Amino acid sequence: MRLAFDAHNHIHMGPNPPMKALVKENFEHSVSTDLVSELSGVAIMSTHPKDFPVVKSLATSIPSSCSGVHVVPCYGVHPWFLHELEERHWKPSYPDSTTPSWLNEIEQLIRDDPKAVVGEVGLDGFHFSPDSGELTTPMDKQIEVFEAQMELAAQYQRPVSIHTVQCMGQMLASLTKLKKSKKGLPPKIYFHAFGGKVGTIDQLLSCCGTKPGKTYFGFAPIINFRSPKTPEVVRKVGLERLVLETDHEDAGQVLSSMDKGISLIAEALNESRDTVIERTTQNAFDLYGISP
Repeated sequence: MRLAFDAHNHIHMGPNPPMKALVKENFEHSVSTDLVSELSGVAIMSTHPKDFPVVKSLATSIPSSCSGVHVVPCYGVHPWFLHELEERHWKPSYPDSTTPSWLNEIEQLIRDDPKAVVGEVGLDGFHFSPDSGELTTPMDKQIEVFEAQMELAAQYQRPVSIHTVQCMGQMLASLTKLKKSKKGLPPKIYFHAFGGKVGTIDQLLSCCGTKPGKTYFGFAPIINFRSPKTPEVVRKVGLERLVLETDHEDAGQVLSSMDKGISLIAEALNESRDTVIERTTQNAFDLYGISP
């Protein structure tokens, strides 16, 4: 029986210093004993360049301390944190280049590590500045950055984890544009914490790929389970395109959240918990190119 796989989290941002909490000699002071004994793996999502070194380090330190646990390092700039990029991040890394240094850094990281993927990236039409009441980053700038990261994922043929909130029209327009471009879309696309309506599933599949193994969806208990529509959307997606996720920063909440996710999907699809774990883990392995 396979163990569950958390396909999207941010445990590098949690309350405990991850480099200290996730080593064997400190297990008694952390949740890591349970975490690594109950999961087959995790995908740790960056949100900003400051995350990159920690995520990269965890991708090495966790598997070396916990045999059999797969860690997928994910590098990207999240739309919530795009406005936090500093002037230095926008300057090219090389004199003859026009590529901003933050994008160049992502390229170097995924080029150097065949396991690395692009994420978390996306668009958000509902993240406002408390001071101005405007989007923290204008949508046109979000689209520019999103498309640049998607093009990079397509160039290196890496999966991508996408955040999309209150901007499905813009998201579909960007995906359609990218699909028609020379590089095309990334080989596998994962819509994390999916909050769209049932009717948008077919639109996304038509754009990103209808065959199983191309397009995946996840539902995070802390985000999606407050909505009564979620079970219906889960049924529309179907088990063949589902992965489990938590979206947690605190590793201490991962296991309980995974348990809730397994239960909701099992109930919505009238499947056993074991079947849900087995298939969603296989889906995560397929999504991230992990060999069992």
